[in-house]
Amino acid sequence: MFNKYYKPDSINILSPACLPLNNGYLFAGSFGSYNTLKHGFYIRKTDLQGETEWFKTFEYGNHTIYAIGGGILIPAHMGTYMLVGSRTYEGSANQDIVMINFLEDGTHLWTKLIEKPDTVEYPYHITPTQDGGYIMCGIQRGFTTSNRFYVLKTDAFGNKEWDRMYNPAQHASAFSIFETNAGYIVSGFMYNALTNYDMVIMQIDKLGNVLWQKFYGSNESDSGCLLSPTFGENSYLVISSIKESNKKKPYVFAIDTLGNIIWQKIIDLEVRALQEAPMFRTNNGGAICIYGFNNQLSNTDARIFHLTSTGDTLWTRTIPGLNPQDDWYLKDIAPAADGGYILSGFNYSTQSSWVVKTDSLGYTCSYLGCDSIVVVEVLPGIPTTNTGQAAAVALVYPIPATSHLNIRYQIPATVGLSAGGAVWRLYNAFGSQVAAETLQGSTGVQQISVTHLPPGMYFYRVTTPQGQHLASGKLVVQ
Repeated sequence: MFNKYYKPDSINILSPACLPLNNGYLFAGSFGSYNTLKHGFYIRKTDLQGETEWFKTFEYGNHTIYAIGGGILIPAHMGTYMLVGSRTYEGSANQDIVMINFLEDGTHLWTKLIEKPDTVEYPYHITPTQDGGYIMCGIQRGFTTSNRFYVLKTDAFGNKEWDRMYNPAQHASAFSIFETNAGYIVSGFMYNALTNYDMVIMQIDKLGNVLWQKFYGSNESDSGCLLSPTFGENSYLVISSIKESNKKKPYVFAIDTLGNIIWQKIIDLEVRALQEAPMFRTNNGGAICIYGFNNQLSNTDARIFHLTSTGDTLWTRTIPGLNPQDDWYLKDIAPAADGGYILSGFNYSTQSSWVVKTDSLGYTCSYLGCDSIVVVEVLPGIPTTNTGQAAAVALVYPIPATSHLNIRYQIPATVGLSAGGAVWRLYNAFGSQVAAETLQGSTGVQQISVTHLPPGMYFYRVTTPQGQHLASGKLVVQ
């Protein structure tokens, strides 16, 4: 687990999109130099601990780059990857969609700028299509009009096949799109003069013609919705927030292939809007998504929701250790290989990239900049094994722990324990000692109970009876 941010001295940088790999993670977004008009896209590759292995930039120049939603970084065709966003032209308000295709090691394959004069376009979600091309949705507008519901279809190399603006007189945005047998299904929000802002879902054919369109929500101002096919593709799970008595609450419902509601649930918890395109489907048919909400100082924070296939809440989590005076956004979430989750976003107040790795229950370490990698520090003079590696001093497992911890330890003879066994001490996030155990002898496995401890991140130290430091590390109790 980790909870960290990247803030270079000379640039602003955001990380709205993330993607797990077998040996680490990709993070992508936009960056810009201070006090200049130079901006670009970037891709950061980290290891499994969130440490940067390489950082590559694209389309850097005298223009503005837009990359703010979580659905813009995907595995693409032929084992490649795709990053999409949009950029302006120097000296012009025109803004066009950019597609960047690359390999897992960051090797650039091609970039396609889809030029459309005198308009602004931005993609929120891109999906590979069965014909080898791509379908994406987002917004289109003129220089003096508000956003409109927009879909763009390209071939395998980013050449436009068709695009369409829907309901051109109504303010709207499209946030998610998936291919179906009939064509594509798209979701987002749209303004309605009678019911204010509503969730909207439409089914279009392979050429973009509307097959059906339906609105959902209350008569108050609701948020946009994200949609995902259920297993078997006979229905769709939809997540949004609905406004009741001037308060927005999470709203989960399922629809059939014609847009009819099968069931619906409202969760009695006040939130802001659902974040753009971060919904992740779980193996049990449920979903994990991210809502924004107001923290104690009325600034923006993020809350993770794990929902069942019928819209019930399994758990919700916030990320600990954040400065409540800042605005924090999580824009994307994806499953990690170990059963946990990788999330990315940004601290808007300082324009810095923010990434979080949690366990399978949404817990992460308890302060910004932390990680939960066990750190074993070996004193000078401790002998090494015949492989040339330093002998381990302490290993604590399982992590996360629920009822007990095992401490497997090996204290080399050169340390000397003449006054008694080494002492293992456990501290909470505030530095208060909450447990201690004497380790008998120079090697062994000792078990301690953690049932009395509240869930969270803890720190341990192993010392000699004289106080000499031997090892330290971090662990999670859930």
